[in-house]
Amino acid sequence: MIKLFLVLFLSVFCEENWHRIDTPHYIVFCEGRWQIPNLILELEKIYNLMKFNLGYFSPWISKEKTNIYIYSSYESYITGTFKPPKWSKGLAYVDKKTIVVYNDEKKETLFPTIIHELTHLYFESFFNEKLNRPPLWLNEGLAVYMENKNYEKESLWYRALKYSPQSSYYKFESFFRIDPKKLTTDNDISNWYLQAYGTTKYLFETRRLAFYKLAKDIRDGKKLEKALWDNYNITDFADFEKKWFYWLNSNMKNNEEKNSFEFKFFKKIEFK
Repeated sequence: MIKLFLVLFLSVFCEENWHRIDTPHYIVFCEGRWQIPNLILELEKIYNLMKFNLGYFSPWISKEKTNIYIYSSYESYITGTFKPPKWSKGLAYVDKKTIVVYNDEKKETLFPTIIHELTHLYFESFFNEKLNRPPLWLNEGLAVYMENKNYEKESLWYRALKYSPQSSYYKFESFFRIDPKKLTTDNDISNWYLQAYGTTKYLFETRRLAFYKLAKDIRDGKKLEKALWDNYNITDFADFEKKWFYWLNSNMKNNEEKNSFEFKFFKKIEFK
């Protein structure tokens, strides 16, 4: 089935309007004759970032290449072969080791989107080994976290985490159970993504090895509270909330800046 998929899409993307670029770790198909500056160099930087941070979840990336399809515009992406939803910015096909994105001729958005989708691909492939899927908060939180590692300066997500008031966050007892697809306002969705990013950042950066074990435990069916206790000595969600806000206020907040900064809605989130 996988071979048939590749044959079909390779035949489609070998048309004159597409050209193929091979890097040491990716097979890239670009629409049109435009060039993306330093594409190979940037993708290999991304590979090193992924290998260092997510290699535990996807050891296969050092042996197998990932396919990346880059459409030349949003319009051709939406109407193209993959038929994505109109609200999507990218797609990840775990069983095909493939991601699909579109280019808007801005490096600052194209490459972070590639990182975001590759994170989904690599992380979901780890869960797919046990025919499971990661919780949405962990899957999206890790993708945003990795995306932010691409920025040399503070990203909007980082600044939002740094300056948002405590009242903007959900109680963790309910946060871990929220289905973000059922949230109805842009503000609620943004706050959910922000909390997912901040939660993952805390778990990943305070104990990296514990984060890998936590993901494995969740993948293998362990309840989240038990996995948090076994790997982080966190007794329950109330204890998590206490420790998370302590970490947030100790490591992210600057009282002088916080008092002089009013954070407003910063971006519309679109679901994959």
